[in-house]
Amino acid sequence: MKRKIIHLAIIVALSQLFWYCANVGMPTGGEKDETPPVVIKSIPEANALNFQKKTIYIEFDELIQLKDYRSKFIVSPPVNEQPLVEARGNRLIVEFEEDLQPNTTYTLDFADAIVDNNEGNVLENYSFSFSTGEYIDSLQVSGNLWDADDLSPTEGVLIFLHNNLNDTAIHTLVPIRMAKTNALGRFNIRNVSPGKYRIYALDDANRNFKFDQPGEAMAWSDIIVEPGTEYRQFADTIRIDSLEVDSVQYYEELVYIPDSIRLFKFQHDYKEQYLLSEERKERAKLTYYFNRPLEEDAKITLTGQEDVNDVFMMDRSLANDTVTFWLKDSTYYNQDSLSISLSYLMRDSLDQPYEQVDTIAMYFFEIKEKKKKRRKKDDKPEPIPTIKLKKQKNSIDVFGQYHFSLPAPATRFDKNAIKLYNHKDTIPEEETFEFIHNDLSILNYTIRNDWEPGVQYEMIIDSAAIWDIYGLYNDSINAKFSVKSLDSYGTIYMKIENPQENWLVQVLNRSDVVVQQAYIPASGKLGFRYLNPGEYMFRIVVDANMNGQWDGGDYYNRVQPETLIYYPDKVNVRKNWEVDLETWDPAVFSVDEFSRQFRKPKKKEE
Repeated sequence: MKRKIIHLAIIVALSQLFWYCANVGMPTGGEKDETPPVVIKSIPEANALNFQKKTIYIEFDELIQLKDYRSKFIVSPPVNEQPLVEARGNRLIVEFEEDLQPNTTYTLDFADAIVDNNEGNVLENYSFSFSTGEYIDSLQVSGNLWDADDLSPTEGVLIFLHNNLNDTAIHTLVPIRMAKTNALGRFNIRNVSPGKYRIYALDDANRNFKFDQPGEAMAWSDIIVEPGTEYRQFADTIRIDSLEVDSVQYYEELVYIPDSIRLFKFQHDYKEQYLLSEERKERAKLTYYFNRPLEEDAKITLTGQEDVNDVFMMDRSLANDTVTFWLKDSTYYNQDSLSISLSYLMRDSLDQPYEQVDTIAMYFFEIKEKKKKRRKKDDKPEPIPTIKLKKQKNSIDVFGQYHFSLPAPATRFDKNAIKLYNHKDTIPEEETFEFIHNDLSILNYTIRNDWEPGVQYEMIIDSAAIWDIYGLYNDSINAKFSVKSLDSYGTIYMKIENPQENWLVQVLNRSDVVVQQAYIPASGKLGFRYLNPGEYMFRIVVDANMNGQWDGGDYYNRVQPETLIYYPDKVNVRKNWEVDLETWDPAVFSVDEFSRQFRKPKKKEE
């Protein structure tokens, strides 16, 4: 009896122990799956030979889905019709819509379009190859593509290999092999056969694998590409636990070359000149908008009255893509309808200039405002309209100029009626100055002077000093403005190693706008004063044509875009600070490192 009781007690104790162990916590479902899909088999096998069928099956160890495959998937060599690609469960099916070429190695490049169905883990840089012949090409060519104007990487740009080395091949022939750039601008052209090639990049707008549209951005290398292999030595760092000392060992690995081709994408100046629109918002103001800057001044006449001269005054926008003609004679601008002949320069298909003449009806519709009724005791005469200055600033830079503009062109401007005073003392002191009427825009005027930092100035214009085409004149004008003090600015000094005569150093603000620039002297020493507080970047333009700006390329004349070299860090400028930068050696500049650190990848618009 005692033995049975002991046995029962043991059974109860064990059951309680098992129950406790089983209920310590709820099951977690295991660790999160972070493994991408794995290929377990395929038909045909990877790198198979003599495969003639049109359908390919690739099976994975888990359910899969395709993400943005239409923009990422590519077949090399290119095909006339893209294959049908579908994910079914754990199978990927690729079905060609056309017969395959004989004795050809095909590469199906999915980039990162394949992900698992549950966690979205990406299968990076996946490609599948097979051959319709007795051998499979196995060499590779790789490198990087950047935008030439700011060194940003671009995703989804086609990279072509042509075995025809003629410069016209990119215009007329389909490439022998191709690939697409990833988000970092990296490309890898797989399954290349031995030989000599030219390499190109192309934003293929019409998807015909040819550079046959002037609006397609492109890049090319002047170097003939000869793919091969080589053994390269790599460092393997091993940490010694006890001493925490790094000992370096080396190993050799077979790599495909070339693997560091550099391409810089640009767009040709391709837009043909044409008139976008026109308007007449004021009686005397006729404005014409063009799609691009005019090569030469546009001309205008009254249709049928070409012998009538000295009727118009022309005004241009800063970019010279908008032209305004002001009518000086009220006989004409008081007419509600005018027939205008506008002529401007265009170019034909052979890039030869010719004059285009458009006859345009210009209408003015005046909308009169309703006058508010006033009580008799409040009746006052309507104010006489006068000329008011526009585009004035309350503060200017030490090295700057004071600008203002008029609402309409002046027929008379008495510059002797302008006085300039400084207010650095109790009694204002009159100063001499340079008065400039802008040649580009007839509405704009400039006061140039050797400004004193931190001083307030006053410009006074006597009444009736200005008369415009409408017969209006000005009341007495009093405009006050101040010049920033020196402690409002910062200064940057730099020393550049081995300067070249055509190196143009540019200072760029956070919007990548050039705020100052200068060619490097033989000493390599430069200083940029009067920089407003903020963050700046510095770059060198290798200005081949010495025109004071960066220029893109021209494939038709085999001119590469001008090289850019950036200072390796952003520079923070503070008020009343002088900064001496470390000596800048442009020879050690790495485009790849700069782009990864300071540029966001651009995705090509499909």
